[in-house]
Amino acid sequence: MSALPDDVVPLVAALTPGAEAERAQLMDAALKVMRRNGFQGASVQDILDHAGLSTRAFYRQFQSKDDLLLAMFHTASGPEVAQVARSVEESSEPIDAVRRWIDEILAIAYDRKRIQRLVIFNVLARQTVGYDREEASLRDGLIFPLLQALLRGSADGSFPATDPLPDAHAIFDLVWSLASPHVRRLRPMDRDEARSHVLRFCLPALGAEWAG
Repeated sequence: MSALPDDVVPLVAALTPGAEAERAQLMDAALKVMRRNGFQGASVQDILDHAGLSTRAFYRQFQSKDDLLLAMFHTASGPEVAQVARSVEESSEPIDAVRRWIDEILAIAYDRKRIQRLVIFNVLARQTVGYDREEASLRDGLIFPLLQALLRGSADGSFPATDPLPDAHAIFDLVWSLASPHVRRLRPMDRDEARSHVLRFCLPALGAEWAG
């Protein structure tokens, strides 16, 4: 099984059950307070009051409000990264691995609840110091299984035309763009149509046959 790159490994060390519960309680309270007051209007004290915890509890878990919000963003996105990796790793053939990766990313993009959950945390996290690094980590985590599939395809001849790293980023941008409201207004596509659209572009570009 391929390991994730160092910068997309979870940033928080293993916690005791009590510390994990306390951390989750603070993050849940923070989300509710920020939805009500906005990021700037949500103070640490507001969050603690809602959670029913002490200042000491907060600083046991987080260095600052920014640190808390980045942890919330990381917690929300982590399961998505893991699901994509698991699905791709189940395939022994590079072409099937690429297809699985596309299916998983489209599953996120076309699931209203999943995409809204990521967007909520993304919008909040944009206001923090350290957001750029966390966003880059999420992107790299989602792209990594695709990159591994392209490297395998380059090695075994499945993708004779691939330049794996830029191709992985280009494919990610193409697939993720299909979730854009602007793109959907211009050309409404259901998930199956979107999958065919991506494969029609990607497989020939990688040097693989597109069967339609």
